[in-house]
Amino acid sequence: MAGLLGDCGTGVLKLVVVGAAGALLSACAGDSTSYQEQALRASEGGDLKAATSLAQKEVEKYSAADQCSSTTNYNCGTLALALSSLAEYQILSGNLAAGERSFDRAKGTLQLVPKENKPSATGMVYRDVSEAYWKAGDKKRAIAVFKEGTTRGADEWLYTTSAAKAVARQEGRPAVPNAATAAPGAPTALGAPVPLAPGTTPVSATESDTMVKPSMVNDPAINDPMRGLPPSSADPAPAPLAPSPLTPTPLQRSR
Repeated sequence: MAGLLGDCGTGVLKLVVVGAAGALLSACAGDSTSYQEQALRASEGGDLKAATSLAQKEVEKYSAADQCSSTTNYNCGTLALALSSLAEYQILSGNLAAGERSFDRAKGTLQLVPKENKPSATGMVYRDVSEAYWKAGDKKRAIAVFKEGTTRGADEWLYTTSAAKAVARQEGRPAVPNAATAAPGAPTALGAPVPLAPGTTPVSATESDTMVKPSMVNDPAINDPMRGLPPSSADPAPAPLAPSPLTPTPLQRSR
């Protein structure tokens, strides 16, 4: 598994490195060491058989009704990620049929993920499977999985796949599409202009649009309360100050 969705009240965790994914998942689930973390270690050590077995245990754990169901979706994101990890290990092991079954289950579980977490969960699930096929040498299937993910509302995590980068090179565009060419639900590049609605003609700026007008805020010539008032409405001028007599201070006699 390449990333992790957090359902434990911390929102969505995106762009997580492989080594930290299992630890984050176990923290979210409240376990000291999850099956997922152990599966990652086994996979990194080249033991795909052990990784697959451990991933299956993780799937069974979060498949319980009190973990993910139509009435309790607290850990549905975790289950979807566990299933995509299982699919990844199965594909890398050469068991493509089992990998596709796990992938189908992951897609079904995504329908139960809370709306605010679904884009990231979708991106991670499709990324895991696409990248697994790419590493297994089936680049055609990897690209097909990537393209399917772009139509399912996946976030930018999906665009870190090898398939996404290959498609971008073929089409001569950035790996993450801009707003004008992005598929529905796909992310847009930062700073990209918002496209105009169909049939809208851009209008050039006029002089009134570009002319800088002085501000009247805190301008004494503008904000003078007496400015523009008739003499009769103005307050009477204050009377001149009368001089006060000076009282001499008696000088002390010097000896």
